[in-house]
Amino acid sequence: MELLVSLHDKSILERLSKSGIDGFIFGGQFSMKYNYSNEEIKDINDFCLINNLKRYISIDAFILENDKNDLYNYLDFISSLNSDGIYFNDMAIIYNAEKYGLQDKLIYDPSTLMTNANDISFYKDKGIDVVLARELTLDEIIEIVKKYPYELDMQVFGHLRMSYSKRKFLTNYFKEINKDIDIVNKEDITLVEETRNYKTPIKETKYGTSIYTDYVLLIYEEYAYLNKLLKRAIIDSEFISNDILFEVLRDAKRISVDNSGFLKSTFIKKHPEIDFSTGYLYQKTVNKKEDNE
Repeated sequence: MELLVSLHDKSILERLSKSGIDGFIFGGQFSMKYNYSNEEIKDINDFCLINNLKRYISIDAFILENDKNDLYNYLDFISSLNSDGIYFNDMAIIYNAEKYGLQDKLIYDPSTLMTNANDISFYKDKGIDVVLARELTLDEIIEIVKKYPYELDMQVFGHLRMSYSKRKFLTNYFKEINKDIDIVNKEDITLVEETRNYKTPIKETKYGTSIYTDYVLLIYEEYAYLNKLLKRAIIDSEFISNDILFEVLRDAKRISVDNSGFLKSTFIKKHPEIDFSTGYLYQKTVNKKEDNE
């Protein structure tokens, strides 16, 4: 299994390379999560090559018709990097990948859609890897990964993206209240509902707006079991401090079924200011109507 980190701070690139991880996810154009220039992407890519680290490019924004020429240029640039894979969200990437020799590098990550073995089979038959939906229960995950051992990706730490829209919610809001505030690509903005106390991270880019869970996914015991069945495990560092990130990486490399409970409790006690959660692993996201006879 590969342990991957989403690279949101390239200033710690060298330090991360010595943390025992297998590679990075990063990107720039057509990404909601990253804002690197092509030059920065090439520098990160070259660093990974020198240090024998895997390189995955994220293209997680929706593609519009008027984006197609820019997309062609970007895919041409990505093909020159010969990266290990491309995490994508929009079906337009599948259609265009073959033109640039990228069809065997695709990893479909729509956040919420990969929820059953039949859907996964559809993409696997096309040679496309997939990332499991974040809303699955642990029982559902185990059932699926046992059908596809060592073939699936899963996020194992970090904030979960709850929604993504092409609409620029923050820009529209500040226009409505007549405030001129630069909010594009800012990672320190949160939403607070009137009836709730928690703060929900929200991020707007040129491609739209994403809203994330207030809590941080933390699944030490579950990861100790699942890492033997996954192809890639993703630690998402967005909105996470560097200190927390390195503590998680330290634990991830030494975790086992025997020590996972101790490592988790120690970590949580050390950081009472953070709301950690197992997400949906032990609760279904929908209620099903039962038959009445």
